[in-house]
Amino acid sequence: MVWHYDRRFELLLDARKKTLCFPALLPAVPANPGMHRDLKNFIEFRHSEDLPDHRRVDAAKARLRSGNRRGHISLTITVNDGDFEYAVRRLIHTVHEIFLTFLVDGPYYEYMVEHLGLEQDKY
Repeated sequence: MVWHYDRRFELLLDARKKTLCFPALLPAVPANPGMHRDLKNFIEFRHSEDLPDHRRVDAAKARLRSGNRRGHISLTITVNDGDFEYAVRRLIHTVHEIFLTFLVDGPYYEYMVEHLGLEQDKY
């Protein structure tokens, strides 16, 4: 699918493992563990009772996790209760929040320009 910053995203479904995954959600993440650590915290907070229901991922229904393979960050959701529609919605909402909240509000402006094609004069 074509999405944020006109980038192509691959979404993989593994019905046997009950997972949906964006395998290269964020490319070329710096080796400094800070950005991935911050993202892990951001993702973990999606399960928090402090979030309103419409923004929270119910851990009884699905579980989010990120991975880092050679500097490419993936985002995976595991379906715990068979409700794939719920999991897809939560995964899409989480990706949207990563691009519109985590990256924008955090110290990642240069990353967005260098690796995501953000035009400096636009934002």
